[in-house]
Amino acid sequence: MTAVEDVTISGDEAQIAFGNTVSRDLVMHYHQGRGRSPMGLSESEIGQRVAGYVPAVNHDAIVAELRSARQVALAGDEGAGVTTTAIAAAREVRPDLPIRPFSSAEDDAEEDWSADCAYLVRAADEDDASRLEQRLEVVRDKTRGIVLVLGTAAELRRLEFLTPVPVQPPPAEAVYRRRLDVCGLGGTQWPHWERAAELLKGGSPADGRRLADLVRESGDAREVERAYGRWEEQLRGWFAEYPDLKDRTLLLAAAAVTPAGETSVYGAALSLARHLHINVEGGGLAWCPSTGLNDLLGADREDDRILFRRHGYASSVLSHACHDYPLVRTDLLAWLSELPTDGAVGLDEPLQRKVATVFAHLAAENGMPGWIRRTAYGWARDGQQDLAYLALVETCLHPVAGGRVRRFLYEWSQDRGTPQTLKLTIVRVCQVLGGTYPSIALTRLKHLATFGNAQVGDEVVDAAIKLEARHGDEVAKAALAWCGAASGFGSERDAARLADVALRILLAEPDRVDPSKARAVLDAIGRLAVCGESVRTVAMDAALRLADVHPAEVLRRALFWADPDAELSGAGGRLPWFGASLFLQLAGKRDADGLAVVLTGPGAVEPAACAAAWWLLLAMETGAATGLDGVLEAIELWLDTAEARPDLRPRIVALFTSVAVGDPASRMLMVDLARAWAGILRSRRSIREDVLMALLMPEWKRLLLVLWVTLRRRVLGEG
Repeated sequence: MTAVEDVTISGDEAQIAFGNTVSRDLVMHYHQGRGRSPMGLSESEIGQRVAGYVPAVNHDAIVAELRSARQVALAGDEGAGVTTTAIAAAREVRPDLPIRPFSSAEDDAEEDWSADCAYLVRAADEDDASRLEQRLEVVRDKTRGIVLVLGTAAELRRLEFLTPVPVQPPPAEAVYRRRLDVCGLGGTQWPHWERAAELLKGGSPADGRRLADLVRESGDAREVERAYGRWEEQLRGWFAEYPDLKDRTLLLAAAAVTPAGETSVYGAALSLARHLHINVEGGGLAWCPSTGLNDLLGADREDDRILFRRHGYASSVLSHACHDYPLVRTDLLAWLSELPTDGAVGLDEPLQRKVATVFAHLAAENGMPGWIRRTAYGWARDGQQDLAYLALVETCLHPVAGGRVRRFLYEWSQDRGTPQTLKLTIVRVCQVLGGTYPSIALTRLKHLATFGNAQVGDEVVDAAIKLEARHGDEVAKAALAWCGAASGFGSERDAARLADVALRILLAEPDRVDPSKARAVLDAIGRLAVCGESVRTVAMDAALRLADVHPAEVLRRALFWADPDAELSGAGGRLPWFGASLFLQLAGKRDADGLAVVLTGPGAVEPAACAAAWWLLLAMETGAATGLDGVLEAIELWLDTAEARPDLRPRIVALFTSVAVGDPASRMLMVDLARAWAGILRSRRSIREDVLMALLMPEWKRLLLVLWVTLRRRVLGEG
């Protein structure tokens, strides 16, 4: 089982962080926005965005449109602050509504648009305009929610039913100063830094936020300026100064693996040289000696490790190479995909995970999600689940590649042939994905539960329970929907697997199941009760677990189901059979005094109310079909209760005689059972006689017994 928790991070404008255990280390997942936000926002980050918001020039017009129409489409280029503007507008119009990202994409069609929320929809994720239009109608007609559709002008142009409102962004310098205020730097010299205005000239709100964050993280004016330019000037100068391919290979390798020992750097560089088909004459002697490695790379050493201290420099090296040498992108991705498991290089586990993360970011930033799919699949298939997990979790919320990665997760979750290790990896990814897109994560977990084995099912339960801590109502609603879906499956095996997982999620903490939820769970159990035997077994186990907390509610439902005349008694009599079986389990339970708890405990039932269930149980016991285990023992327990509780005795006897009197086989069964139960005990004689006076056959014997017992009781004054 894996653990997941929220982690509060301050930093880049669209930074999201979750913690998940990978090989006993807490791996932090950062998704740094470069313009458009992935909209993976916690409540704390939403609060930070609103606090740091500099209103768009047309903010009031956006608010007015949203207030009147309850939906608005906001258009803006990368970095224009469209997402932040949407969040601020939503909070101003409806501060009471939770803000959540949503998608109407086909693989996420099970998402629920009926909740009262402020929905943020990314136009880039929508592949069917008519389907999105239908979803927006649901929000407008059936909820009190609002919808904000976000994208560039080109992305929104595909959604012809919307009229986009172009966001007129505030000056980047104003955003920079406001961000400094939020970060507690408003009283320093930084708001008045002269270079800020020059750097941000013609910039976007995202540029202003990024510059302020660099100031907060670095504090050195020279480094802030260079890091803001992503070290482009310095890197172009370096590549011009060092045209030797071996030197360039060393820089790229160091950028991918550092902080690392020089052996790892040289090994990674040699591996990259092979991928680039660089012929190295002279072997190891042809490379830069270790004494000059720091100067060549512009790096430092600490505890025998090589590292770059310049803020953002290492990641900028790889980005620069991909930007200036576009043909090297596939070579770099191929190299990074093999490097963690390259035995010749022999990276240790922390470096393997570092390289997997670098690979994921590079593939996502360059719009090459196909590499993520192939590599993650291969890593998981070959037993490198931690690496596959990192590749997927680092990209599933990416603003550009995230939609494709989430589609990969969906397709894999539906495929029975997906390797077991990959299915387990997807479950872990869904724990993080669910923090932002709970419904999307739950859709994938549903398919994994359906097509996975028992181990996958256990992990799905664990993941859903963890999601429930943040999205309780949504998880419960999804689990109930899974039960409904399972009841309609053609495959009994699939139905049983999904139903088992769904019910375990719903009843993970039975003590916290309130009466309303208990009734909803029982409704779901009732639908499952008419399915195949393995599904009924799952439903029965769940009903008994629920009965430990809500015995009266479960008993009432069992009696209702057991009535052959009830509305729901179709499906070939399966529901009455299930109800009678469940009733039998409850009827055989004892209280502290050893009596039938359903007659003596809290919410005790009137014996006559159980007539339909007992009639069905007796019919099964005496019929051609095999009866249920425990029927005779339960009857004896109820007779024990009649003996110990004189106040209940007449009603219990009347119950059994009324349900048996119409069937000769049932009459014989009850007569034989009463005789055997009473034996020679005088305390039980009256109960035995009451049963026999109603059920003994043939009729003349019964009448003689009635006459004899009546006279004896009158003469002796017996009750």
